[in-house]
Amino acid sequence: MTAREEIDRIQRRLFARQKRLIAASVHGSNADFRAYEARVQKRVRTFNREATYGELLHAVSTADLVYVGDYHTLKQAQRSFLKLVQRRWPNRPLLLALEFVQGRHQAALDDYLSSKIGEETFLARIEYRRHLRFDVWPHFRTIFEEARKQKLKAIAIDLIGTRSTTLAERDTYAARRIAAAMEANPGAQLFCLAGQLHIAPPHLPAAVSRELAKRGHSLPSLSVYQNCEAIWFSLQASGRALETEAVLVRPGEWCLLNTPPVVAQQSYLDWIDGGESPLDGDSDRVERRFKELALLVAKFLDLDSKKLRHELAHFSVFTAGDLSFLRTLPSRGFSKTEIKQIERQILSRESYFIPRAKAAYLANLSVNHAAEEASHFLRHIASGAGDEARPLLDGFYSRALEEAFAFFGSKIVNPRRKCAQEIDWLRLAHRAPDAFTRDVARMVLRHLRIERGETRRSALRDIYASAGPELFNAVTHALGYLLGEKLYYALAAGRIAKSELRELFLDPLEDEGAPLLVYLDLTTRLRDLVVPRQN
Repeated sequence: MTAREEIDRIQRRLFARQKRLIAASVHGSNADFRAYEARVQKRVRTFNREATYGELLHAVSTADLVYVGDYHTLKQAQRSFLKLVQRRWPNRPLLLALEFVQGRHQAALDDYLSSKIGEETFLARIEYRRHLRFDVWPHFRTIFEEARKQKLKAIAIDLIGTRSTTLAERDTYAARRIAAAMEANPGAQLFCLAGQLHIAPPHLPAAVSRELAKRGHSLPSLSVYQNCEAIWFSLQASGRALETEAVLVRPGEWCLLNTPPVVAQQSYLDWIDGGESPLDGDSDRVERRFKELALLVAKFLDLDSKKLRHELAHFSVFTAGDLSFLRTLPSRGFSKTEIKQIERQILSRESYFIPRAKAAYLANLSVNHAAEEASHFLRHIASGAGDEARPLLDGFYSRALEEAFAFFGSKIVNPRRKCAQEIDWLRLAHRAPDAFTRDVARMVLRHLRIERGETRRSALRDIYASAGPELFNAVTHALGYLLGEKLYYALAAGRIAKSELRELFLDPLEDEGAPLLVYLDLTTRLRDLVVPRQN
């Protein structure tokens, strides 16, 4: 089994496990719901061809009605809708149709977009706390801000009655409101964001077509799904999931690919367990997930799971909802300076692995953060490396390598995870809003030029000498992420064997000068490796 095939197998196993958890939690999963869902699943089992994001944008420009599938708890789903709104060809009026707001609260939506009422009043008037199961307003806020900015009309289309409404009834209600809006705004284009099941052509689009026909109109439409699991796994099996931006499912139906299905699932499970805020989840569940991810990466790298399980039994995971571990640090030998540094990490909303405390702090419960810190822990246990102070040169590159190994481990769980590339650092070096980020960007860029031999290696001393603690951490963090990204793609492409990555995880890098030699060896070997650019 190749590394790529093994990653695919891990993803499929995670997906199947989480699908069972979600199925057990879904309310109203009756025969009608299952039939409604099955119609969608049947349509997205296969696809016509791979496509670019530019091709999708062109297709969107030709449709009067564009239906975009939403996965409510996944922030990336709303970001993708917002990106389509921002990148559309602005040659005609645009309307938004949003399932987020019930139709009977249209007046509140109008008042909010015209700035007559503030956010809290708006959320109260649309009965947000009462009717929305998940606290996803932070995900949707940017869509409303963009509507204000562009002075767009937004149509509230959801239906929640005094009795339980079916999906078909909600489609019919939304269709009437969309058809009326299109009739009142001839020549306009409408972007609709609704749950993924709704946007399949036999559902909401068909209901809108019927309503428009009653009014003597016929308008071309387009459906844009997001991250359909069968399509994702088909592409992953052929090694194309990370390179593919979109696919044409069939004429009139497209699928955007920006997030692995297991990550979308996990966003839902986080909200189920976390209640109103994902950081309010119980500590036992957070710790359990952290340990599961550590064991998953360990199994992939063929590391000693027995030793790992023993260490995990004495390991703790904390979140912003429980900072009690800070009180225990003085008794564990942490100095005031060290405790202040940990507090700074927490205040900057950065996750943090603390070897000596046998603990990890997760700034949020995203799969990325949990998998990265679990990989930090795994690397620490597998290598036996300590966290004692090291000479500046060794400290710089050992930290960069630790960041690389941890980022690599997180991509085993979420292959679509992204990090800032050189082109992003170039932009930040000139346009970052604060001086610190500009300094970080310039140091990262200077180091990358030295790696390529464009500047004398002796110039490295200037980077080490001028980097205070915060710059030191930020620059090694960025360089480590860049290398970790390349390690993942090198493994997937067969440029590096899994056995070599296993040895890297086991190597404590204790000899003087070893971290620099390993870092330069890896960056030199992978210099020509092209990392796919993701939207």
